[in-house]
Amino acid sequence: MFPFLVSKNMKVSLSSGYEMPLLAFGTFKIEQNEADQAILSAIQTGYRHIDCASFYLNEEHIGESIANAINSGAVAREELFIATKAWPTQYRDIRSACINSLRRLKLEYLDLYILHWPLAVKSNLEDPPVFTPSADNYKIFDRYPLHLAWKQMEELVKEGLVRSIGVSNWTVGLLNDLLSYATIPPVCNQFETHAYYQRKALIEFCNLNNVIPMGYNVILKPPNNPYYHYNETALEDPAVIQIAEKMQKTPAQVLIKWNLQRRCGCVVKSITPSRIQENWQSQFFDLAEEDMNTINSFTKHGVFLDPSKMFGIALND
Repeated sequence: MFPFLVSKNMKVSLSSGYEMPLLAFGTFKIEQNEADQAILSAIQTGYRHIDCASFYLNEEHIGESIANAINSGAVAREELFIATKAWPTQYRDIRSACINSLRRLKLEYLDLYILHWPLAVKSNLEDPPVFTPSADNYKIFDRYPLHLAWKQMEELVKEGLVRSIGVSNWTVGLLNDLLSYATIPPVCNQFETHAYYQRKALIEFCNLNNVIPMGYNVILKPPNNPYYHYNETALEDPAVIQIAEKMQKTPAQVLIKWNLQRRCGCVVKSITPSRIQENWQSQFFDLAEEDMNTINSFTKHGVFLDPSKMFGIALND
């Protein structure tokens, strides 16, 4: 069963005992000169879950903007749910990675800390990590066991630096393996999913095992970038547009709500106040069963962010 939804803002109860909003504000590629406005606009709109990563190379700017919002009285720290991620080059010393993220984010604890990918890469000793995606990156894999990385994550919870721990880009098989040895189970699994890459089996497995599925790239219009090799977007699908027009919503709102309504959270990102508000409002209507079935039946299939372009191997189910 999907965990019990609480409040109109769609929070879920985690296996760690804390609550997490299902709609998260993403911070990927938010620049320093954009951070203050974007974070404040998101908080004023209602977002409380802020999703970060050391790999995004902007934790310092995001942390400053969160601190400014707190100091201005726009929000209290205890109202926020702040997540960040350890990059594969950091897996041999996750505590140091966590401490450095806390310092950059100006926080005393993280609400959620995530292993960004289910593999380790040889460290270049840079923090925040600098990593160039390449099909040759399999040559620099670090054969460091994931169970040892997870053990370090559990120690962060025991130390009080982190309240909940999770993973990102784990497949069914890898997640099943993790659940076999975890003494503190992952509360969530972030992964790419959208109407043309629905990941039904992974979402079902997560929900059956009380691991909250969190989708990213749900409404992505892929950039002209060699790492985004699939270029079709459901935002332009005639069926989605028809549903949006019928509901008097935007295609983006329909796709976000479709994802939430199929028992999967969302990480969404924009720096435009009107789009931030538009995405937020996706929570407050329901799609009819026939409209859900229409999107569920899409046969187009493509992965935007191809791990083989980043790491040199296929990681997805």
